[in-house]
Amino acid sequence: MNTTTEVIICGDLCPTVDTEAHFKAGDQNKIFNDCLPVFEKADLLFGNIEFVLTDNAKSIKKSGPILHGPTAYVSIFKDAGFDVVSLANNHIKDCGEEGVKSTLEVCAKASIATFGAAENLNKAKQPYIKIVNGFKIGFIAFAEQEFNCAGENEYGATFFDPYEDLDLIEAVKKQVDYLIIIYHGGIEYYEYPSPMLQKKCRKFVDKGADLVTCQHSHCIGTIENYKDKDIVYGQGNSLFGYREGNTSWNQGLMLKIELSAERHMMSYQGITAIKEGGIRLMTTEENQNLVHELSERSKRIYDPKFIKASWAAFCIKKESLYLPQYLGLNRYFIHLNRLTKNKLVKVLFPKKYLRSSHNIMRCEAHNEVMQTILYKQTAD
Repeated sequence: MNTTTEVIICGDLCPTVDTEAHFKAGDQNKIFNDCLPVFEKADLLFGNIEFVLTDNAKSIKKSGPILHGPTAYVSIFKDAGFDVVSLANNHIKDCGEEGVKSTLEVCAKASIATFGAAENLNKAKQPYIKIVNGFKIGFIAFAEQEFNCAGENEYGATFFDPYEDLDLIEAVKKQVDYLIIIYHGGIEYYEYPSPMLQKKCRKFVDKGADLVTCQHSHCIGTIENYKDKDIVYGQGNSLFGYREGNTSWNQGLMLKIELSAERHMMSYQGITAIKEGGIRLMTTEENQNLVHELSERSKRIYDPKFIKASWAAFCIKKESLYLPQYLGLNRYFIHLNRLTKNKLVKVLFPKKYLRSSHNIMRCEAHNEVMQTILYKQTAD
């Protein structure tokens, strides 16, 4: 067994307009720049591919953006050294079952292992376990439920089912030395965990997780040390394009796990998007500032009152966005709709609206926002 084994965990990876030319040219050097030596040093390199790899893109009907790219783009990740990727995210099914199937096949041909999405839900839930330098490392992925879910006989992503998956975590932990849970969820652009997200991630640790990292939020969040284990509430973007003047969007965390016989330790390095398309490591000064900001912000999450109050304030700011998508109907409208045999609803609330409402209902993070807003509205 080697003295130290190093695992690098990147967050969300997706081509955008500013990186498109580099992807087409197959130039991983211009995309990952000085991150590549860090990747090369790692014994295991992980990332989340948050787009569909397909040459026959047929978009599904959904609310939100559709993300896909040509199958040739997989060479960027292969050449950069990625060993394994999660496909458990809210975009893996943007091109339907065929898109999921294509992504799985393309990654397999490139010798990049995948987990978190498969031909059915049972297979999508299977963990990824790898022995590296004598250490048995396990990964489990969960994505929140949007337009992405696998079914009993349907391609798609896995999602968290507490009635089954808490037992899964316990079982997998018994098989491995170190267990990492990748949770693709939480509300976007919010730097703190919601009350439910914190409760959920802590339970993952209770059941055996050594590290929990939440992706998807597009911003760096906070880090909690819970029972001597680390929970990262928001890893930020790894590769998702540059946005002028949007520091939060442009930054991300590259997690480094060092495993040895004596200890298991997590650290992180800040990365930032560049205007020319791609990412680079933060400078020493930039990283020091990030460490300070993250440390100060993270102190607050141990206070339950702060978690509740901060979440409520965030949700109230979202009222104008969420309430129009989730309007209730009064009894006069209901009566009139019954007389018209549901034609009134079909006219005023077309399928596009219903898809959006359905997504708010089933997605754990959106549902929690809506529950908080409605509680405040009905309590006033």
